Amino acid sequence: MNRGGRRTGRQSSWKRPKRRLWALQLAMVATLGAVVWRIYDVQRVYGGTLKHDAAKVIDVTQPLLAPRGAILDAEGNRLAYDVPAYYVDIELQPIRPYADEAARILAPILGTNASDLAALLSKPAAWIQLPTPVEAIVKSKLEAAFAAHAWAPDDRRTAWSNCVTFTPTELRVYPYGDFAANAIGYVVKGVGESGVELEMNSYLAGQNGLISYEQDPTGVPIPGSVHIVKAPKPGDNVQLTIDDTIQGYVEDQMDALVQKYHPQHAAIVVSDPQTGAILAMSSWPNFNPNQYWKASLEALSSNWAVSSAFEPGSTFKPFVLAAALATHSINLYDTFQSGQITIDGRTIHDWNYVGFGVLTYQQALEESSNVGFARIAMALGWPNLDKYLRLFGFTQPTGIDLPNEATSILFPPSEQGQLELATAGFGQGIAVTPMQQIMAMDAIANGGRLLRPYIISKVISPSGKVIQENRPTVIRQGFLPESVIQEVRDTMVLDVSDSKHGIDTGAAIPGYEVAGKTGTAQIVDPATGAYYQNKFETSFIGFVPAQDPKVVVYVTVYDPQVAPDEAWGSTVAIPIARAIMQECLNYYHIPPTGAVKSLQTEPGQGQVAYVETPNLVGMSQAEAEAALAQDGLQGMFAGSSGVIERQWPAPGVEVPRGSKLYALLANHQSAAFPMPDLTGLTLRDAANLLAAMGLDVATSGSGYVVGQSIPPGARVKAGETVEIRLSPKG
Repeated sequence: MNRGGRRTGRQSSWKRPKRRLWALQLAMVATLGAVVWRIYDVQRVYGGTLKHDAAKVIDVTQPLLAPRGAILDAEGNRLAYDVPAYYVDIELQPIRPYADEAARILAPILGTNASDLAALLSKPAAWIQLPTPVEAIVKSKLEAAFAAHAWAPDDRRTAWSNCVTFTPTELRVYPYGDFAANAIGYVVKGVGESGVELEMNSYLAGQNGLISYEQDPTGVPIPGSVHIVKAPKPGDNVQLTIDDTIQGYVEDQMDALVQKYHPQHAAIVVSDPQTGAILAMSSWPNFNPNQYWKASLEALSSNWAVSSAFEPGSTFKPFVLAAALATHSINLYDTFQSGQITIDGRTIHDWNYVGFGVLTYQQALEESSNVGFARIAMALGWPNLDKYLRLFGFTQPTGIDLPNEATSILFPPSEQGQLELATAGFGQGIAVTPMQQIMAMDAIANGGRLLRPYIISKVISPSGKVIQENRPTVIRQGFLPESVIQEVRDTMVLDVSDSKHGIDTGAAIPGYEVAGKTGTAQIVDPATGAYYQNKFETSFIGFVPAQDPKVVVYVTVYDPQVAPDEAWGSTVAIPIARAIMQECLNYYHIPPTGAVKSLQTEPGQGQVAYVETPNLVGMSQAEAEAALAQDGLQGMFAGSSGVIERQWPAPGVEVPRGSKLYALLANHQSAAFPMPDLTGLTLRDAANLLAAMGLDVATSGSGYVVGQSIPPGARVKAGETVEIRLSPKG
């Protein structure tokens, strides 16, 4: 029994494991069934999407930017060039929780603001691409930072190296920032957008290669999958005529100009009059092409030296004088009565309102007499003026090798009346460009050859072969007799050096003959065609040394932020131009001659002594005359009796001894004085004259005075208001 009982127990123990095995097998079958069902379910529900995503993880072939050719200055120094770079894509899901800390670590590497980068890393997107490519050294630092993943807690760190990808490209570098930026231009994704970068894009761009990589479903390259299929062919280099030393002088003066006057626009151009080559060019507003996206649209889209046209004012007078002399319309030493002239019922006044007495036409340029040049233009006539506008190159663009060149706006035949002829004679009512004025002045400076201005010197292949070279291009010559050219040159020298009649003596450089002319013109509102009431364009154009010119310098300052009575070419533009001319003379090692032509000196007595203009404000006329005499200067006074309210040039300006200063007298007493006739004056002249007399002004309209509330000759007192009515026709 006992033995039987033990046997029964063993049989029961054997049956229990067998039942467990069957249960395990049943569980395995059930699990397998669940897996099969899940696979079926996934394929049924998600199969299309997964198949679509898998199809997207394929080899992608895209263009690989060619290294862009360099832009060089005249000496071969690089002003713009490409370096190898990489687009940076970052996966955001693992980094987003630590965006602030990651930004703090990555921002110094990228040279960006940590808060801006944190905002970028916090975006809800799966991946983001950094706004600009990074250079190789930055790429290495980023790789190290992602490998260290120092922004995440130790227990949360993952394979962060897979969260960033680098795709090769090229990065454009401008080592001198905004240096000549408007002329050089900028690049977006390998394509030139302005300046030389745009003009010569087909040469600079080269031929792109091909790159392949695998991309994930979000379109981001998979790390380690990037391969170069076809190597790119580098672009050609472009060498400019820009002299980096002279460009440096210009940039320094532009910086000073902008800081002092805050103009709406400005331009400075220096040319070689013997070749037409542009040695320096700067425009305002400017920008840094390394960070073009931070610049205004106006700065990016306009080069004021090339793409603008505006009334030239008196800088246009030398060309009118040359045309009149070449056609024998006047004799340089014929005389006329300055002050005012009436044409078609409109009265034109000289800029100082009262005139300068009897002048020769040579002195008309020195005094910048609008009346004199109205008479010259009337003698010249429209047929001759039109002819010489064409011969000097004012009727079409110059053809300079830069994009978006503007052209002139001249009176069409249907509007060529006598009043329009007169105003065109002193540079009003027409618009020309800085480059047209440079080209025309080059012709006077070089002896009569009209040369096409150019800024691109050579195109050079990557191997160093010159494949294109620009040489001086003579458009025409012989259209001005040598005798006329010499007369105009001498008259421009007298404008700067003549101590009796020249008004641009602030441009004088001791020991050198400087030929020059300033201009001041009201600005036209393009929306209405009327003149702004308190906006002026001031300018200077000239060359040095006058008898063997090395450089032509043009400065224009559009809407300088100064008081209206200080907005003159002589006070705003001349100091800038004079400094550049002096630097160029030193740079070219041109020694002073010690002799400067002047009507006031005898032969052999050309040495000029310079003095600073005294401060006359607050003096009576008698006191001012005594102060001027002490410094060897002369005075001309306008307005009523009283003390001096305004003077020109300003105090502290270096002028040749014997020069003339102009002063306006204002009467602050109760005594009445006669009201002048304002008819034909510009708003600027009328307002300044009334302000100098202590009168308030109220205006309606724009342009020239056609009516006044207090008639000429009526007695007025300081503090009264004069209403003046203006019309664009003058």
